[in-house]
Amino acid sequence: MEFLETVVKNKAEEDEVTVHLITTEDDFKSDQQLEYLEKMQESCLAIGIHFTWKFDSTGTIHARHIITDQGWKILLDRGLDIFQNYEMNEAFTFSNRLQKFRACKAFEVTYLKS
Repeated sequence: MEFLETVVKNKAEEDEVTVHLITTEDDFKSDQQLEYLEKMQESCLAIGIHFTWKFDSTGTIHARHIITDQGWKILLDRGLDIFQNYEMNEAFTFSNRLQKFRACKAFEVTYLKS
């Protein structure tokens, strides 16, 4: 969801953006995962983002990357799970509200121009 928030912050209000997620189904909380994806999709429609997803059932998905329609492939070695644990229910902590105040795990990002 925070990735989609970043897309919203950086797109022109009149622009329509498509985001397609390929992921694996959660082994333990698939019903909740599906509910969350549907809620994300519904929220996105109101602000000009066409969000879709599909579950990869091959069992071989591992690589984490973003492919843009401007010819970039962004390789994420850890995916988007880069933040150290923080208290999500603490309303008065800035790390709960703003990513720039969260401690991060070590990660690498590689940008490739296609």
